[in-house]
Order: sequence, then structure tokens, then C-alpha cells
Amino acid sequence: MQKNQNYIRYLTFLAAFGALAYLSTFFKIHLISFLNYEPKDVILILGGMVFGPVFALVLCVLVPFVEMITISSTGIIGFVMNVIAAICFVLPPVLVFHKKKEIKHLILGLILGIIMLTVSMILWNYLLTPIFFGYSRSTVIKMLIPIILPFNLIKGGLNSLFILILYRPIIQGLMKSKILQTSDFNLIKNEKKWTNLVMILIVTASIILLVLSYFKVV
Repeated sequence: MQKNQNYIRYLTFLAAFGALAYLSTFFKIHLISFLNYEPKDVILILGGMVFGPVFALVLCVLVPFVEMITISSTGIIGFVMNVIAAICFVLPPVLVFHKKKEIKHLILGLILGIIMLTVSMILWNYLLTPIFFGYSRSTVIKMLIPIILPFNLIKGGLNSLFILILYRPIIQGLMKSKILQTSDFNLIKNEKKWTNLVMILIVTASIILLVLSYFKVV
């Protein structure tokens, strides 16, 4: 009975964090060219730090999907890019912090997240933008360094700063108010195999698309 109650609480928190992340997409700040900053990933990381990597992984897919069917104007390409961006930035700090809950490990994870976010967005914009939006690949290449690179560095840096500022007071407040319980932390077992599988799939898809683009198939 207690285990079932814990899973019900897990799903409740999943819905709550998902709703907060979705609502945060309405608060956009214009940064560079056509790209806007939104604090969605901050909420995804906070949720993952408390409830574990699978919690964060589900939100990384669920929230962009809800965006796609409600407010997004970029359709499936926007969904794919949002999922990849979220996974690449969110999972590193969540996984590192999940292994050892210390601030230095959180900082290391956030740095890895910024690097993975920036590299993945350069790669996937290079691969997918010509296919879905009809731009020539040479035009997309000209956008990578002056637009895509600094945007993702700034986005990752802002998100990391907010995480470092907000994590302790938010978690301590939820614990003191007894909204969170110790039984809520890391409820799902064997999470590493699922997150590893997702990262392997992303890397494999990236390699396949790179090879296809090299041979001008896409």
C-alpha cells in the first residue's frame, strides 16, 4: 500500500512539475536573432534532482510534446529540437548530482550540460534545418557560430545560475512544509539503463544523419 501511495505521489509531482515547466514557456526573453530564452529547463532539472533521472527524462519529452500540440509554430521539428536540447542539458547535472549530492558535482554537471547543449544544437541545426525549413546548408552554417553558439551558451549559463540560486531554498522549503517527504526521493530503480539508452539513441541518430548529410542523401 505504501509503495502504491509513493507512486501516486510521484505521478502527482510529475504532473505538477510538467505544468510548471509548460507555464514557464510563456515567459520568453528575446536574446539573439529569432531565438528566445525561457526558464523551462530550470524546472526540469529541479525535478530531476529530487525525483531522479527518469523523472527528468519523462518531462524532457512530455513538456515539448504539449508545447507542440498547443502553442508551437514549428511542428515536429520544434518538438524534436526541444527534446534533444532538453535531454542534453538536463540529464548531465541530474545524473552527476544523482550519483553524489554535492554542490561541486552539481556545478560539474551543469558545465557538462552547457557543453552538450551547445554542441548538440549546433549539430542538429546543421542536420535538420535544411531538411524541414528549406534553407541551404551553407546558409545554416553561417548561422551556427554567430547565432546558435552564443544563444545556447547564454541559455545554459542563465539556467545554471538559476539552478544554483534556487535549488537549496526550494527543496528546503518543500521539506519544511512537508510537501516533500524523504520517500519521494529517487523512487524509480535502475534509472541509469534508461538514461544510457536514450543517450545512445541520440548519438546513433546523430551519426546516421551526419553520414547521410556527408553523402548528400539529406
